[in-house]
Amino acid sequence: MTLAARQSVWMPTGTVTDRLPIELVDARPSGFLGRHFAAVHADLRLPPRLADWSDHHTLIAMSRRGEDLPGNLIVGEESFARWQALESAPRTRNDYPALADATIAGHPPSSSAGGERPKFGVPVDGRHMLVKFAARGGAGDVVARRWCDLLILEGIALEVVGSRGISAARTNVIETPSHWFLESERFDRIGVRGRLAVLSLAAIHDDLADSWARAARSLRDAGRLTDEDARRLRWLDAFGALIGNTDRHQYNILFLTEGSSLRLAPAFDQVSMLYAPTADGQVPPRVFAVPNVSSDTLDVWDDARRAACEFWAQGSDDARLSDDVRFFCASNAQLLAK
Repeated sequence: MTLAARQSVWMPTGTVTDRLPIELVDARPSGFLGRHFAAVHADLRLPPRLADWSDHHTLIAMSRRGEDLPGNLIVGEESFARWQALESAPRTRNDYPALADATIAGHPPSSSAGGERPKFGVPVDGRHMLVKFAARGGAGDVVARRWCDLLILEGIALEVVGSRGISAARTNVIETPSHWFLESERFDRIGVRGRLAVLSLAAIHDDLADSWARAARSLRDAGRLTDEDARRLRWLDAFGALIGNTDRHQYNILFLTEGSSLRLAPAFDQVSMLYAPTADGQVPPRVFAVPNVSSDTLDVWDDARRAACEFWAQGSDDARLSDDVRFFCASNAQLLAK
């Protein structure tokens, strides 16, 4: 097979593309941890900004320091050797505050996950965990307090999702004197060394502008998703809208892959980002407006609305949350109950 400049071929399917195979692009360093990658691995001489990376830079990163990126792919002998030599001694939850401080200082213990919020990866009790964290801040630090509240709300949201028969990442909210943590068990890892292939919705769907629900219908019609997984994805879209999750982009939905078949991975990142602090460090009052049902979510809307009512009601009664958050949770529960 002859390839032109910048083309690549993905074996054994023989698929030729004008860029890196999507399986590699989808697993490349990204988000909060990805932004630390070049500094942590300064010997690779990568551009400091991910936006400036070429395909060549991505291949350097993945083949030389890609031992613990998402999914099951390991590129290159150096990364494979590093994967086999990874320290298997588990940490304890008592280590979390120190690991959070090291991550903020630019020395995360892992560079293996996307997403914009601070997090680190760590083995605990024989399982691989992704741990989001928020510092408590000083008295009167409303921005720090709000990020802590959103971690707690995310844990509640995923519990509600799981209670509706939809697989969700297993999470645990942990309070310490200095931080709040949301510990989430990785579903692309099995035991110490086992790995599962994953792809994002963005990687398998051809229109990034589509909602989760619209993409679910398209993938079902194309025979790539089962009716049940398509329904679950449409439900997650409706539920996310009803809990103020304004960050429902296609990289926040993953699929477990086996050959050409796709299976919806457990839900994660169901965060009420409507109430997140602004980029300039403000926490303005926000008004939650009940979203309109769409034709893509009509059949799942009522159940998703009841689940969202349960979410807001739980938040209104949760003593871990600040008073203002419990107040808007109670207001939103009443609004959805009408």
